[in-house]
Amino acid sequence: MLLYLIILYFALESRGENSIKDFVCVDGTQIKLNQVCDGMRDCPDNSDERRSLCYHLICPEDTFRCYYGACVNKLFRCDGLYQCADKSDESNCGQKQSCQLTEFQCSSLECIPQEQLCNGVNDCIDQSDEDSDICEEIKMVCPENTHHCKYGGCIKLESLCNGFRDCLDGSDESDLVCKNLNNQEIFCPALNSERSINKCELKGTGWMSCNDHLPVGTIVYSECKPYYTPTNNRENEYRATCQSDGVWSREPLKCEPECGKTDPIATPLIVHGWVEERGKWPWHSTLYKLNNGTWSFWCGGSLISEKIIITAAHCVWSVTSLTLKVALGKYYKEFEKTDDFTQVFDVEKIIYQPLYQDLLGNYGSDIAILVLNATVKFSEFVSPVCVDWTLNDASQHLSNNTLGMVVGMGITENDTYSDVLRATYLPVVDDETCIKSHLRDFKKYVTYTTFCAGWLNGTGVCNGDSGAGLVFPRSSNPTKWVLQGIVSVSPRRLGTSFCNPKYFTIFTKVGMYIDWMKNVIGNIQLGLSHSDDTYMI
Repeated sequence: MLLYLIILYFALESRGENSIKDFVCVDGTQIKLNQVCDGMRDCPDNSDERRSLCYHLICPEDTFRCYYGACVNKLFRCDGLYQCADKSDESNCGQKQSCQLTEFQCSSLECIPQEQLCNGVNDCIDQSDEDSDICEEIKMVCPENTHHCKYGGCIKLESLCNGFRDCLDGSDESDLVCKNLNNQEIFCPALNSERSINKCELKGTGWMSCNDHLPVGTIVYSECKPYYTPTNNRENEYRATCQSDGVWSREPLKCEPECGKTDPIATPLIVHGWVEERGKWPWHSTLYKLNNGTWSFWCGGSLISEKIIITAAHCVWSVTSLTLKVALGKYYKEFEKTDDFTQVFDVEKIIYQPLYQDLLGNYGSDIAILVLNATVKFSEFVSPVCVDWTLNDASQHLSNNTLGMVVGMGITENDTYSDVLRATYLPVVDDETCIKSHLRDFKKYVTYTTFCAGWLNGTGVCNGDSGAGLVFPRSSNPTKWVLQGIVSVSPRRLGTSFCNPKYFTIFTKVGMYIDWMKNVIGNIQLGLSHSDDTYMI
């Protein structure tokens, strides 16, 4: 009878208040639908506030969820009056109590046994024991004969594909799980990753490849490859089991490249810079352009992931991907002169920022993404620089006189290209000072999407350094470097094509283009990019 009423209630509710206005209590009494699960016992037999009826309701954000599921105004919480039928709105209203070591304290302050944490049941009044962030944080390993919900909780195997959402995220009723459950042979997905090392073992069979679908009972041992770090695991050893429902007992290990790391030992710019030792700035990329059958030094860039280079748009505006190569781990300028750790790639795609119009647009939005034709192998000589993907302030780290580092092989104080990689520190200069120091015709290049940096003593970047990254120590971890600027334009010496190092240089402000970069790179990873080799997004 009660099951009938539950189904009737949701059926009536879905039809709207205008069509059906009454709820039938178990004893036959009729009440308004908006009186059901509102915290007040309106049915004489209290059937309108039963846990079995209310428990699966989702309460709006401005309400408090009673322990049994009803929703009441959040302002009534701890006001000294009972609005919940089970009085839970007035529970734990005093000083925050401390729970036992074997207990978990809910955000609503009550204590529950640790074994009730992430078990697929809302044991906390506010459901905080099944919060996806908490379940992910504790890395739940589900017991034998249970199913590991996608968000991290565990439920009984017999609850799979039974028509009810036993996992709070409904993952126990997903098409993939249910189709797998109905098959005679059940397998877990293969574990293919270029970022981790996976070893799979099946009792009675021994070690096996992790690259194919894996049978129930397979145990996988995973660790990140060198130069990668885990993002979803803090333990020294990661282990997961293929469960009888075809789902791994834990989310596969996720790894990301270690970024922004340099050799901590500096050695004795670019103009008036110092010569760097090999591998000191492992993200620096050297671009070469095909010129009369010879690959000639062209520009700089920065590696930010296994296949992505960030450079200046003006460096690649007049070239195609077929006439461009990228070298990583390059110490010498000459293309043919390489080290054992040097890696050279063709360019698969060139992606300009859509607002870039070269000289016609005063070199605004001077940023481009290069997609390499193959995956970079990270080493102590080749690794990416960090990018602050959460940056919401484009001027972060760019306060006046903040020192950044830039490397390159451009024109030196002798008006010749450097034979080897050089580096220099450059201070950020505020816009007002920068504009006052430049000639009138050059002021148009200083905009809200750029910033100035450099010295007025002849030390700075020059021809050939374009596209290189200006990096700054991460505030939370000074041993890691974050890409904040891209060498864009600088004044020329009168009557020459050479830069004038006695003026400041204009840099593209990377923080202005974080959303665009994330969108483009996301499309590349999803395989949604255009098929032509040079295009705008």
